[in-house]
Amino acid sequence: MIMKRNKNITWIPPIDGNQHGWLHVDGEINVITNIHNFDDFGVEQDTFTLEDSRELVTQDGGDTFWEN
Repeated sequence: MIMKRNKNITWIPPIDGNQHGWLHVDGEINVITNIHNFDDFGVEQDTFTLEDSRELVTQDGGDTFWEN
C-alpha cells in the first residue's frame, strides 16, 4: 500500500458539540463527517473521514497527515 503524505493540512476545531470540525487541505476547506480514534500500546492514530469520503490519518496529534 502506498501512502501519500500531505503537508498542507490544518484542523479547524468545531464551533459547537454537533460538529467534528473541518480540515483545510491544500487551500480547500472540507467538513469532517467522522473521527475514529485508536490507542494501543502507546501508539495513537486518528482517522478523519471527510464529506467527499476521503480518509486522512494522523499518528502525531495532527502535525502530519496521510491519505488512507
